[in-house]
Amino acid sequence: MADIQTVSIIIPVYNAAATLPATIQSALGQKDESFNLEVIIVNDGSTDQSHVIINNYRESCKIITTENHGVSAARTTGLEHAKGDYIQYLDSDDLLMPGKIKQQLKALIDNQADIAYGEWQKFTQKGEELNVVETITRQISTDAELDIFNNFWCPPAVLLFSRKITDQLTWKSNLPVIQDARYLLDAAAISKFIYVPGVQAQYRIMQTRSLSQRNSLAFVTDCFVNTSEIYERWKDGLEENPDKKQALINSLRYCITEFSISKSKLFEKGIDLLLKIAPGYIPAEPALHHNISKLLGFKNAEKLAAIKRNLSK
Repeated sequence: MADIQTVSIIIPVYNAAATLPATIQSALGQKDESFNLEVIIVNDGSTDQSHVIINNYRESCKIITTENHGVSAARTTGLEHAKGDYIQYLDSDDLLMPGKIKQQLKALIDNQADIAYGEWQKFTQKGEELNVVETITRQISTDAELDIFNNFWCPPAVLLFSRKITDQLTWKSNLPVIQDARYLLDAAAISKFIYVPGVQAQYRIMQTRSLSQRNSLAFVTDCFVNTSEIYERWKDGLEENPDKKQALINSLRYCITEFSISKSKLFEKGIDLLLKIAPGYIPAEPALHHNISKLLGFKNAEKLAAIKRNLSK
């Protein structure tokens, strides 16, 4: 008879009193006789009534209280205390769908995979009423790293990790806005994914999550740092993988454009890195940018484009 597996759900909490009860209930609702479940709540120095809510679950959950060090540290602390063979990260305002862990755990074991994922929903809440605004149905291609770097993202709630994978990963505190995406990208380099059909989790849309809105300077800066780091990982085989090379170029062009508008000091660093990846780079479009780059070089063309962008604001 196979050993019973243990799944640890790790919930980092900072000032989440309004949403926390539903999140914890969605975690505890995953209990099933086919596996052991532990729920770990890490109170990351909350100053609201979160501690009161957490205390109500002291008999059914493992509770850890720390000073405020941020979500990366809270997740890491939770993992250090986890006994699970499999790890579920769950933000304090998101929800797991009933049976989520049972389905994904079976898929991981049956397919000898490392990370399970599936469909998910974005939702808002007004009073007791939940309103689903979008259902995201996407599958990762055969090149998981490239897919995730380009545009695949899902909240941690959607994923179930094998412990052997989470023990090899760290949360990047230097990428506060996109750390979820980077964690999954790092995992992709060492993991086998398995898709589990059906909605696995719900992601709450709130004003407090505005930090991750595209085009904010913090978001773009994280994208640039991430691209720089991934270039170092990919650079040795880049000429044999034009898709990855193009993905880096596309990311840097996005960053360069946004840095020019915000007048960031990273504007020229972005150009320099792009030209390091693709010396003599000439953009195919827009046509004017293409022609000026051929005459003056990409760097000078971008400087002229930056002037135009700021005059047009």
